Amino acid sequence: MGLNSLEKENQELKRTLRLIVSKAERNESILNSFFEVELRLLSCGRLSELLELILVDFKALFRLSSVNLILFDPEHAARSLLDEYVPPATGNTLRFVQSQRLLKSIYPNQKMIIGTPSSALKSEAFPVADSPVASCALLPLIRQNCLIGSLHLGSSDASRYTEHVRYDYIQHLASVVSVCIENCINQENLHRLSSIDMLTKVHNRRSFEEEIVRELSRASRSAHSLACLFIDLDHFKMVNDTYGHQTGDRVLRTVGLFLNKQLRKTDTIARYGGEEFAILLPNCDKERALSIAETLRKKLASLIFRDELSRPFRMTTSIGVSLCHPEKNPTTKLEDMAYQLIQAADKAVYNSKDSGRNQVAFMPFPHLEAPKIQADLY
Repeated sequence: MGLNSLEKENQELKRTLRLIVSKAERNESILNSFFEVELRLLSCGRLSELLELILVDFKALFRLSSVNLILFDPEHAARSLLDEYVPPATGNTLRFVQSQRLLKSIYPNQKMIIGTPSSALKSEAFPVADSPVASCALLPLIRQNCLIGSLHLGSSDASRYTEHVRYDYIQHLASVVSVCIENCINQENLHRLSSIDMLTKVHNRRSFEEEIVRELSRASRSAHSLACLFIDLDHFKMVNDTYGHQTGDRVLRTVGLFLNKQLRKTDTIARYGGEEFAILLPNCDKERALSIAETLRKKLASLIFRDELSRPFRMTTSIGVSLCHPEKNPTTKLEDMAYQLIQAADKAVYNSKDSGRNQVAFMPFPHLEAPKIQADLY
């Protein structure tokens, strides 16, 4: 073999080696980026945060033309956590289905689909795309052998996803996404259950006392006032004694549902005690708070309740109102301020009852000093 032939062969081997090294480095880079994405997925604590990562960040991170997601959500467990979340291209990038018919039609064998999609499949996977989808990876999201959704990665590059290449890392990504979706839904719903009064479906006392501190912090930063209303059902014991506890429970459920429908999403409604409800009204001045309280009092008095025998009866309420300007009390701890605001509203309720019930009373803030711990000296 001549010298020129050896040089050519050597050059060819070097070129092949460079290609192999370049491909290995590229693969390592891809795996590292997927590893980083996996860590970000696993760190998501809220479903809205997870969806934002999948639907928005994936598109930029993986240089995709379209990312779509379908979630199987028959009991609205996911949708109930997304009241304030707005997905990109609403209705197209994120869809919820109540049956598995669509998912099973896409994945009859629960296997991912790689390559150029058919027209029918493209219309199902990418109803509306920002740019043409020339190739795609359709990934079934599976938990415990059950299809819980479908993740669609679309590219305008026809060579991006081909059936001749193995995509084990994408399949692994789909498994991680499936786990993270299930975990976020379960964790958020468990947290929600721990903060909700199961009878009335409004916040419980513990949740309210945590929320009032957060609202005071927000009000302090924005220099807004925070109003607190306490609503006590008049002669509620008489309802239980006369009609029975099942009727009493129905009254409480009805009042909780009524209050939820009357107030803003930014307001917080809680069952604070047996027949006492508490409401936080952010960015609400005294006149507005008193007007809302009076409106609620009148509407609650007009509600018709029924006992187990469908006999109608009405109830009245006594409402206490207090108001706080956190920025005017810069030296007071938020926890102490919350205690004082609650005590003032509670005292206002007692004043309303002492004055004959079925009315609104106001108590200025602060009413009471926060309790002080005294230590005995020996």
